[in-house]
Amino acid sequence: MKYTLLLIIIFFGFQSGGVAKELKLNDYLAKVKESNKDIKLAKQDLAVAEANNQEAWSLALPKISAEATYNHNFKDIYMYADFSSFGLSGIQKFRTNRNNTFGLTAGITQTLFSLEVNSALKAASEYEKMTDFIYNASEQQVITAAKKVFYQTLLLKKVWEVSKAAEENAEKNYLNVKVKFENGVASEFEMLQAEVRWKNLIPQTAESKRNMDIALINLKNLAGIPIEEQLDPAGQLDVYPTLPQKLTLEEILKSRPDYNALLWEEKLRTTNISAERANFYPKLSASLGYSYSAQSDDFKLEEENHAIAGGLTLSIPLYTGGYTDAQVEKAIIDRNKTQIEIEKNTDQIFQEISQIWLRLEEANKRIESSRSTLQTAKKAFEIAEVSNQQGLATQLELKDSRVAYDQANLTYFAAVYDYLAAYFDWEQAIGKVSFD
Repeated sequence: MKYTLLLIIIFFGFQSGGVAKELKLNDYLAKVKESNKDIKLAKQDLAVAEANNQEAWSLALPKISAEATYNHNFKDIYMYADFSSFGLSGIQKFRTNRNNTFGLTAGITQTLFSLEVNSALKAASEYEKMTDFIYNASEQQVITAAKKVFYQTLLLKKVWEVSKAAEENAEKNYLNVKVKFENGVASEFEMLQAEVRWKNLIPQTAESKRNMDIALINLKNLAGIPIEEQLDPAGQLDVYPTLPQKLTLEEILKSRPDYNALLWEEKLRTTNISAERANFYPKLSASLGYSYSAQSDDFKLEEENHAIAGGLTLSIPLYTGGYTDAQVEKAIIDRNKTQIEIEKNTDQIFQEISQIWLRLEEANKRIESSRSTLQTAKKAFEIAEVSNQQGLATQLELKDSRVAYDQANLTYFAAVYDYLAAYFDWEQAIGKVSFD
């Protein structure tokens, strides 16, 4: 009884492990946002920007330090003095140290004036904003790729289903013709034609299954899903959005995170020029210090001294051998390069949206055309199937109509996928990627 129960548990365990989990687009995108490695790397850049901001503020805040010391003297130290002028004989020596010395110092330093500090604070804020836009651009790029690979998997799944259905239909038709041949109703040639068509479809079905499995692997890798996990992407390929509304280049540039990141990079480069020029100007800082000391032959605080001192430090750069001038010139060149990059990026964005719009229009027209062709091919196949059963159509005519119907199916779904891929690229191109 126990052995039988164990077999039942193992059987159902294997059954449940082999069932593919349904995966919808929303759930998949949520998994991508959570586990995609490129998005994780972009988040680390956000953390670096926050750390840079803290580092910049540390330049403006006071520096406080303290230090405590203890020394044990293993040898005595003497001071020698000649007291012969006072009527004393010879040179006298005096012990000047104790066995134990204690010390404590504490100090605070505050920058009062420094253009370099002001530039660092401004640069940190600009870098943080630039990094935010870079993160948004990276996230949008990954989400767009995730949508495309999800629907590509749906398309290849549909291709496999159509191929599999065509193979099963061809096998069924072959068996039907074989029965007719055995009954003397169909010729051997017709039977062989049906058999060849069926067997020709077997490798096509295997190839479409392989392509679907490869797409599934890509889908899992993008979302950080284990390869061995069984998934069944669920969605509709015949549902797609209408053509989007055209936008002006100015509207698109305002919402593009990668373009805005370049604008903030330009601001950051300009601030860096000011930071380098700040090295021409003086710096003023204030300091306040306290010190305590004590010494004794025993382990006690005796012979104590306290001291408090405050001061100002003015640092004036007089000559650096042209180093500061060179740094300013390099900063200006970097700013100019960024400005050229912005102009180049603007041209690329205009070219990109123009090309994507052409893809959208072309794919939309192909959808309408292929839908009409699909309806015609379906009707033709149904007529050929009935005619063949009634002996009014040859096996070759049935084969041709079935091939045309299958091809029309795949052409329609391929057109829908091309439209969706272009639509997702359009969303990214205008900087408004939806996360559902």
